[in-house]
Amino acid sequence: MPGKTTTTIDRERRDALYELVLDHLSGIGDFWIAVEEKDFAKAERLGIEFGEDFRLLGDIGWEPEHAREAVDLTIPPHDLIELLRRLHGEAESVLKGSACARLLEEEEESAKQRYQRAKDTCEELIEQLDPRKG
Repeated sequence: MPGKTTTTIDRERRDALYELVLDHLSGIGDFWIAVEEKDFAKAERLGIEFGEDFRLLGDIGWEPEHAREAVDLTIPPHDLIELLRRLHGEAESVLKGSACARLLEEEEESAKQRYQRAKDTCEELIEQLDPRKG
């Protein structure tokens, strides 16, 4: 999905976002649960979120390993900021220990470092992209 470059991130930031997006996508079954429970507002929200995740994967790549040193993000700034805010909130939630307990139990320090890197990446990109800042 090539488009106009919004910003460019290095491999480390790409990997941090990749990890966070995959973690969110692991809950894709929640969409079908919401539909079955006729919670269409939740299903719609999840559909939008998962669509954003897929769009970001289109930019950063679907493979876990990425050969390029830098990756162009082409999502329009406003949409990218909203996506980054959501991912930031999810990373913050994990860092506070309210989600993904199994992941933290398996490799707590490594997981915390990955989520901190993802959270920092979101903050840096929001600061860079948000016209209301600075």
